[in-house]
Amino acid sequence: MVTLQDRFKGMLAVDPQAPAIEFRGSWLSWGDLADVAKGINEALQDIGVPTSQAVGCAIRNSGEHAAAIIAFLAGDHSLLTINPLFPDETLAADLAKLRPAVVIADGQDWDRAGFKAAVGAIGAAGLELTHDRAQPIRSVPGLERPTSGDRFEGDPDVAIYMLTSGTTGAPKRVAIGRARILANIKGALRYQKNPAAITDPPALRSAAVIVDNPLVHMSGIWGLLNAIAGGFRVCLLEKFNVDEWRSAVARHRPKIANLTPSSLRMVLDAGVTREELSSLTALKSGTAALSPDLIDEALDRWGVPVLQTYGATEFTNVAGWSVGEFREHYATHKGAVGIVNPDYEARIVDAQSGEPVPFGTEGVLELRGAHVAGDQWLRTTDRAVLDADRFLWIKGRVDNVIIRGGFKVHGEDVQRTLEQHPSVREACVVGVPDERLGNVPVAAVVLQAGADLTEEGLKAWAREQLLPYQVPTAFRFVADLPRTQSMKPMLPAVRELFAAPRATQSEDSSR
Repeated sequence: MVTLQDRFKGMLAVDPQAPAIEFRGSWLSWGDLADVAKGINEALQDIGVPTSQAVGCAIRNSGEHAAAIIAFLAGDHSLLTINPLFPDETLAADLAKLRPAVVIADGQDWDRAGFKAAVGAIGAAGLELTHDRAQPIRSVPGLERPTSGDRFEGDPDVAIYMLTSGTTGAPKRVAIGRARILANIKGALRYQKNPAAITDPPALRSAAVIVDNPLVHMSGIWGLLNAIAGGFRVCLLEKFNVDEWRSAVARHRPKIANLTPSSLRMVLDAGVTREELSSLTALKSGTAALSPDLIDEALDRWGVPVLQTYGATEFTNVAGWSVGEFREHYATHKGAVGIVNPDYEARIVDAQSGEPVPFGTEGVLELRGAHVAGDQWLRTTDRAVLDADRFLWIKGRVDNVIIRGGFKVHGEDVQRTLEQHPSVREACVVGVPDERLGNVPVAAVVLQAGADLTEEGLKAWAREQLLPYQVPTAFRFVADLPRTQSMKPMLPAVRELFAAPRATQSEDSSR
């Protein structure tokens, strides 16, 4: 039986001289990736870290960090992801709670006094990713060996302890099992243009996959792992940028590319032409809700179907579209995130009773599958509709319900209405505390370029479209929404925009 380690070790050995990952115009070969993996494994053996202990890694988007992730998939230690973009105080608290025996990080992070002090405070050893092909990893002076004490004990069946993106609150870690990653890779291999099986001999491909999502989040990790396990070259961007993405498409001429909804909006607004995207047979989009209007705009502009996908850190590839399914069913299933993957059972239940509801009825999505909860149904935080053909519509989050004086307001429903205004490019609706009503909805709004709209004008329009208790009590026009690294609106940061009370929040007569 082929294991996850077998697959990645095999890929690293196919052709050490062949190009593997492009980053900032330079290539790492498959041999370079193998050298980073070898350096990490030898360093961990020298330090004496047992495979039962997970190893922390502060992950940035770079070729060497990608190589470090691959090293853990090819090895026996579990990877404990650490987000280096956290402030020093947050990082210190996170490390104090986790207490890994070893932390791997880039030189720019070891140069941060607060970061190095936080690692030293828990008595962990430090390893630096050097970006030097001759010596890809080395010990951090003063942190050569871990001290004694309790350490983060990993599960040998877990490959990655993955941070969620923190869209609705503080990020948390989810254990991603080796079997689950292997099953995901098997599925990806089956749906390639030239389908392959995990048992087939590893082979390299000349085509490239563009990865612009953060590697410290699940969307970036899956993009990297599926590409490497499939033998594809990877064009890795430090972060999404329209000009860099445009250039990458021109250089590599991919058949399929991935864009978050906000990135898709940016590419459309940049005037990217049909000719520039002529190599594409499809765009894929996940991580957040995607408006059918945005899909239609992209289809009209470029003639390229936009295939929604649905999943989360806890469960991946739950639903999606193939190009054939899109062409056959999209017109009659607009707004659907696709068909539920055969690896999952799905049902919709009543939020209060937990009892299943009929097809076509909105409720809370529950999932069951071998790599989710076994025989148990796992309740998600998503409001959804499922039909008899297993098409799935995601309507919003259960945890973004605003109870306004006893009335239930779904933030995503109000958001979609506001985005129907011709001057509104994007909106985000959240709840904030109110002394009289408990909570009230408020809206942060990004306007279309050149739009002539006032906050009062938008509120007056909203009163004509929404029920009185749904109308936001305050609006903030912003240049862009606060976002996570994976480009999702960050709800806690949106709430902070309304921290300073204004008269409209207490005097709004629409309540």
